[in-house]
Amino acid sequence: MDTAHRPPTAPQLVNGALRPRSVLRAGLTVLALGAAAGLAAVALSDVHLLLFAAAGVAGAGFYTTGLRLKYAGLGLPLVMVVMGILMVMASHFAQARALSPAAVWVSLPVACLVGAILHGNDLRDVVGDRHAGILTSSLLIGPRGARWLFVTLHTLPYLLLARCVTARQLPLWTLLPLLAFPLSVAVARDCLRGETRSLEVRSAGIHFVFGVLLTLGLILAHVF
Repeated sequence: MDTAHRPPTAPQLVNGALRPRSVLRAGLTVLALGAAAGLAAVALSDVHLLLFAAAGVAGAGFYTTGLRLKYAGLGLPLVMVVMGILMVMASHFAQARALSPAAVWVSLPVACLVGAILHGNDLRDVVGDRHAGILTSSLLIGPRGARWLFVTLHTLPYLLLARCVTARQLPLWTLLPLLAFPLSVAVARDCLRGETRSLEVRSAGIHFVFGVLLTLGLILAHVF
């Protein structure tokens, strides 16, 4: 739980630089724009794409309202499914108009790195979350387990990527994201040392680098 006494990495909301109502309006605006883009994708692809959209909206809604999954210790798996597996599968379905087990496998590295961002945030906020009555994965499995889960989320993407290439679900060029592995090693090492202040920011950066290299690999595989 972010407060003025325990400011997060981006403290604009708790220090008054941004008003809660303005943030809410911005969020609803982005949600509306995303819905419009989704409808355009449905019109260009297949009506069944709406199922992915509905699942995404449900996940966003039930995260902190309704079922309030974030407060029941289910925030991490929900985010990994919605912002990792679901997004990749929806993108694949929009282009191929079919479901594929390969798309699920390819989505898993992305899901792990998305999960690492949220879990890094939870590791930083474990004291505040406990006092606020928010149940997170970090609180469920304890400090040692939480640190090793973070390490696992930064290790699995590279193993899963290698598995996809070995299984010929991805071309050889998509091993380029292995170049980001030293970054994951560094942030994982700091986590094991108890340095939790910037885990989510660094994880987000690794997620970006991994994604750019993966995209570049797919482009190079198509060209060559």
